[in-house]
Amino acid sequence: MKRETLTTRNIMLMGLFVALMVISSYIVIPIGPVPITLQTFVVLLAGILLGSRLGPLSIIAWIILGCAGLPVFNQGQGGAVMLVGPTSGFLVSFVLMAWLVGFCTERNTNNSVWYMAGAMILAVIICYILGLIGFKLSFAYFLHKPMTWSKGFILAVAPFLPFDIIKAVLAAFIGVKVRSALQMAGLLTK
Repeated sequence: MKRETLTTRNIMLMGLFVALMVISSYIVIPIGPVPITLQTFVVLLAGILLGSRLGPLSIIAWIILGCAGLPVFNQGQGGAVMLVGPTSGFLVSFVLMAWLVGFCTERNTNNSVWYMAGAMILAVIICYILGLIGFKLSFAYFLHKPMTWSKGFILAVAPFLPFDIIKAVLAAFIGVKVRSALQMAGLLTK
């Protein structure tokens, strides 16, 4: 596989996904300490459309903007403190999610939607594992309100699971179709 370079086009594509991450952060359904957003959907699309290098780089750029204090995280939050708050594990996992989906995309030679849906569901599971660890650690050491793993699961994972499975399947379907169209138009290499 040819290594992607940081051309002007690639930087613009990454910037587009940074902007999509910001927009998806403002589309919120507050249901507790961790709200429902479209962030996971955009992260999955970044992985499938930008690949295993540019996808994670776009998410890292978004995290850097947020840590610098820009209001790019959920509900317009910003600041480095977000990396120790209840959503810290989820933020960090987004980079790994984009990489994993990009890695699987680069090996999906026949553009199978179901292969990508499986990869995306695996990425969501990794997101939940890291998110739950970050959630529990944040409550124990930053907020000084320790909780059990089961309570953390009920608060930070269970309410989101059905939505994220739907988002993963939709992202796989949309991502494979868009990727195929871009490849046929010669705008994306295989």
